[in-house]
Amino acid sequence: MNFLTLSALLSKQAEKYPKKTCIKFENRKISYSEINKLVDLGAGGFISAGLKPHERAAILMDNCPEYIVAYFSILRAGGIAVPLNTFLTADEIVYILKDAGCKFLVYGDSFLSSVEHIRENMPGVKALTIHEIPQTHGHFKDGKDSDTAVLLYTSGTTGFPKGVMLTNRNLRTNAEACMKVMRLSARDRILLFLPLFHAFSFTVCVILPVLSGAAIVLLKSVKPFSKIIKSVIRERITFFVAIPTIYTILSKKKMNVFLRYLFRFLLPVRACISGASALPEQTIHEFEKKFRIPLIEGYGLTEASPVVAVNPLYGQRKPASVGPPIPGVKAALIDDEGRRMSAGERGELIVSGDNVMKGYYNKREETEEVLRDGWLCTGDFARIDEDGYIYIIDRKKDLIIVDGMNIYPREVEEVVIQDPSVEECAMVGIPDGRGSEITALFVKKKEHAFIDEDRIKKFLKGSVAPYKIPKRIMFIEAFPKTASGKIKKNELRKWKL
Repeated sequence: MNFLTLSALLSKQAEKYPKKTCIKFENRKISYSEINKLVDLGAGGFISAGLKPHERAAILMDNCPEYIVAYFSILRAGGIAVPLNTFLTADEIVYILKDAGCKFLVYGDSFLSSVEHIRENMPGVKALTIHEIPQTHGHFKDGKDSDTAVLLYTSGTTGFPKGVMLTNRNLRTNAEACMKVMRLSARDRILLFLPLFHAFSFTVCVILPVLSGAAIVLLKSVKPFSKIIKSVIRERITFFVAIPTIYTILSKKKMNVFLRYLFRFLLPVRACISGASALPEQTIHEFEKKFRIPLIEGYGLTEASPVVAVNPLYGQRKPASVGPPIPGVKAALIDDEGRRMSAGERGELIVSGDNVMKGYYNKREETEEVLRDGWLCTGDFARIDEDGYIYIIDRKKDLIIVDGMNIYPREVEEVVIQDPSVEECAMVGIPDGRGSEITALFVKKKEHAFIDEDRIKKFLKGSVAPYKIPKRIMFIEAFPKTASGKIKKNELRKWKL
């Protein structure tokens, strides 16, 4: 399947598995051939509506089959898809549409109020629902492997979000490598309830199953949570893909004896995959002890399409690590001067491979900052052991320096989360106004649990060096989070002590 664009890949799979279910959504079953025909009609519609090659078309929709149809239709028409985060405000969406130079916006009915604001501010953008796009046949000339297929905007934790240019080759080779590691086949069924606009969910839960001929069981969202459990049982899911928050909930959720027996012995779930943010080691142990299903942690970033490494499902797993790089991807470490570092040392993780982005859209300086001699600087501190397994220590920007001493918040967070009264926690450095920082730990305690500052400090004593123990501890009701479940530490840093 080398040198296939994503559009051509779907066509090829429609020929190979014409009657096989591609997407199951609510009571609908849509075969590979039906999806491909809908994409043909959608692409013809985009072209007749005026979409030209390499023009950008944004998608603002909740999870539904039409989202996937719109995505592939834009690609087949020769355009570039721009998936929009559905949790953004109308103004934030306007910024992205302007930055990407979008000509079209395909939206779902639930976003009508945002679209009215967009129309007022960007009259040049054609905003249509999926049903308003003409269903017509067209003549398509397949693009190149090196063409930009998708423009994915990063969450913008610092400054404005940047458009990550991912090519057909970036995304396809990333899915191919994941397929080899997971040994996915046409017999598998993947549950998809994470937002489709996210790089992790689209690559792992759409492109990967299409590549392998597997079935996608699609849900509107993560809520109600009971629907997810029912879908796993009813649809006999073989691969369960989620973010760490979901696994933490499942590991602590009370289950009756029958459900526990069902999950342990009768259901065909081969593996649970975690991505998008760091998975606490304690959650892995608790989850696997409870369900007897392998919980596999991966690591990636949007700029890498997004998967970089994954603990092998078949082979040696090291729970504290994110595994070795997937096939075709190389990883190394550098210090602040850009010098390579040895196994066991700590440094910034850099990666290279066909999955590494083309660059940031219309941002040459930012691109040159992270792409150096074919290597992508991830901005993550890590170490690599002698077997090539990667251990993520922390985000480079999350590093706290107090009196010249480096503090990696994740080391402290991993200890605190082990307290049975703690549900979530995050540590940041807050400027003290004197050119230094004060370490501050934010804690969300479990319902009805009793925990105070002294208990946490006693809990940390002996587990971490004294200088790493936070100076301030604050208890909060809820954490500010991104759509993928990552805690927005930049917002916590604005806290007034």
